[in-house]
Amino acid sequence: MKYSFFFYIPLLGCLMVIACDSKKQEVTNGDKEELAASVNIIQLSSQQYSLGNFETGGMEKADFHEAVNVNGMLDVPPENKVAISAYFGGYIKELSLLPGQKVNKGQVLLVLENPDYLQIQQDFLEAKGQMKYLEADYKRQAELAKENVSSEKKYLKAEADYKVMKARYESLHKKLQLMGIKASTLDEENISSRITLTAPISGYIAEISAEKGMFLNPSDIAFTITNTDHIHLELNVFEKDVMKIKVGQEVIFSLQDNPAEKYKGEVYLVGRTIGEEDRSIRVHVHIDGEDELENLVPGMFAEAKILVDSSQSPALPTSGVVKVDQDYYVLLKTDIDSQEHSFVKKLVKVGKRDSDYVEIVNAHDFNTGSQFLTKGAYNLIQE
Repeated sequence: MKYSFFFYIPLLGCLMVIACDSKKQEVTNGDKEELAASVNIIQLSSQQYSLGNFETGGMEKADFHEAVNVNGMLDVPPENKVAISAYFGGYIKELSLLPGQKVNKGQVLLVLENPDYLQIQQDFLEAKGQMKYLEADYKRQAELAKENVSSEKKYLKAEADYKVMKARYESLHKKLQLMGIKASTLDEENISSRITLTAPISGYIAEISAEKGMFLNPSDIAFTITNTDHIHLELNVFEKDVMKIKVGQEVIFSLQDNPAEKYKGEVYLVGRTIGEEDRSIRVHVHIDGEDELENLVPGMFAEAKILVDSSQSPALPTSGVVKVDQDYYVLLKTDIDSQEHSFVKKLVKVGKRDSDYVEIVNAHDFNTGSQFLTKGAYNLIQE
């Protein structure tokens, strides 16, 4: 018995050591689990929450659109663009316009001078005077022919002379109109070697190709005037996306020099001809509030999205969803302590997205009414 007692003393000691080690191991594992849970919890005091401009909110039903990405250019209708040239060549004597300058319809653009202008006016006045005489003679010969006092030959000659002169008079009258000279006020006292070119529409001087002192031929373009009262967007849609485009679809676009600013419009016309070179069609888009957008200029390049389909899904603002490596996380509000703002880091699955919202595919994993940190989450999750 004595031997057996002493024999079990070392064995008992070994069992106690093993038991102690096992207890120690259990505590260590528990600490690790608690530590792992605490790592995902973020607490902010009311002061920190206020100073950090944080915001919380719940999930929302957001519209997500299937979009066709296209490029295009701002433009105006053909009738709002005019190339100014002279019907009658002449030397430019007065020119005081600058590119970008606004002009009104009827405003004088430049003054031309040419001695040939004098000859046209002289011919008109001569034709006008001769026509009065020939008209009177024609009527007199007609009366005499009725009474058989004069021969028919004289009547026919008087008629022919009058009609020839009338045709000449009308031709010169039209030339004066094209020159901008009022035939009704023209007489021997106000014949001039100068004419003026006036603006046929109101708008802005887009380009000036003339200069003072040069001879402007009838085939030369002196100015280009653009009226921007109805500016629109012309998009090029590739053949593979043509069937998706319909009149009335919403368009969101931005300009290359300022991609952050977004504009909206609507598909107004869809072309019916595919270009042979780039295999695309033209889509005409009307811009929302175009009358108030003075910074839009024809010729600007634009990047646009045509929204062709839409669906609603649970979503959070993009500022509340943070990507870490290949995963996405949100901060779920727990509010254990009313004096502090507590959040727990949660893994989420994301789907569709636009510039404002991200679809949360596993929204069913969260309780209805759950609140999330929707502003300021990036810095807290990344830390």
